[in-house]
Amino acid sequence: MLLYLLRRLTLLLSTLIMLTLIAYVLEFQLMSDHSPDFFSGYLAFTHQLLAGDFGISSVSGLPVLGALSQYFPATLELCLAAFIVSLVVGIPAGTLAALRLGRWQDTVILTGTLIGYSVPVFWLGLLLVMFFSLNLGWLPVSGQLSLLYEVKQVTGIMTIDTLLTDNQYRWPAFLDALRHLVLPALVLAIVPTTEVIRQIRSALLDVLKQNYIRAVLTKGLSDRHVILRHGLRNAFPMAIPTLGLQFGTVLTSAIMTEIVFDWPGLGRWLVTSIALQDYAAIKGGTLAIATFTIVASAAVEVMSTLIYPARRKAIYAKQG
Repeated sequence: MLLYLLRRLTLLLSTLIMLTLIAYVLEFQLMSDHSPDFFSGYLAFTHQLLAGDFGISSVSGLPVLGALSQYFPATLELCLAAFIVSLVVGIPAGTLAALRLGRWQDTVILTGTLIGYSVPVFWLGLLLVMFFSLNLGWLPVSGQLSLLYEVKQVTGIMTIDTLLTDNQYRWPAFLDALRHLVLPALVLAIVPTTEVIRQIRSALLDVLKQNYIRAVLTKGLSDRHVILRHGLRNAFPMAIPTLGLQFGTVLTSAIMTEIVFDWPGLGRWLVTSIALQDYAAIKGGTLAIATFTIVASAAVEVMSTLIYPARRKAIYAKQG
């Protein structure tokens, strides 16, 4: 197991080095006065990144790291909410599709996943804004919080900051932050939900074919007990590595979602920086998104290996 962890750490570091190398090559091409020593320039570049120096924004004149720390928590809040929604909806739907294999429920769910995967995020977001916000008036159009509430930014995650405030309108502000989060989280959760359904359905179908499931059924236990205790318990770890990759998909899809809902996150700030040709902000934003995606994917894969015995046995077999 230690050898596997070392291999994953080596792969993670090599990927991050390749990422910084690509970023430096692009910056090297944009510099008017090329440094004669490419290698020493790259070392200085990586040293600045490790020190948290992402440059100075040409628009605001402030350090890019400060902007990243300001906007990234809002994006993280949106992505986590969307990922939670995808799990809450996708796991039961995938389970139902597996249990009703070949029936109309399975067909309807798979058709819904195909449609959900094909729908453009920005188009769906505009439709939901028109229906729930403009026509019905149930949910806010944009932003994280209404102007009626003044909440001090502590973590940058508005649903947490509203609970940390000492004001008397703590709970009304928290509910208002949740109302602002509903529409963008639902839109952002569409694509990962379809993948959760597919992965849970496929993993559960494989588990239900195993002999130990048949043995448990012969004991007279209820189908619900067998599915929850033995089926999903063994199917979910099989799907974790693929589901972990969906967090990267959510993070990149958040860019369009933040634009539609005017969400004050990293994606909207990055698009604005591109329009203003703020190269330091573009470099810092893309590196932050790519690094977080790579690290999160590697962490999920390692975690699934630690909690899933079959993956550990396969690793031991390869090492032996």
